[in-house]
Amino acid sequence: MPIVAEVIRKLSERYQPNEHIATAIWCEEDVIGRAEERGMSITKEQAQSILEQMDANHDAELGITWDTIDAGLDELASNIK
Repeated sequence: MPIVAEVIRKLSERYQPNEHIATAIWCEEDVIGRAEERGMSITKEQAQSILEQMDANHDAELGITWDTIDAGLDELASNIK
C-alpha cells in the first residue's frame, strides 16, 4: 500500500503542479471513524489492512466508497468471531 510520500513522488513525476486532476484519498482515520460509527473498535494496523485490501481488490468501475470500507469492516468482524 502506498504511503503519502510515494504518492506525491509519483504524481510529481507524471503531472505538472498546475495540472488539474481528480483523485480520492482514503486514510486510516476514515476506516477507524467508520468503524466507530458502526460500534466497532479497531486498531491502526487493522485499518491499514483494510486499506490494503481496498486498494488491491476494489472494482475499478465502482471505485472505493463507504460501502467498500463497510465490506472490509464486515470481513474483519467475521474473522474475529
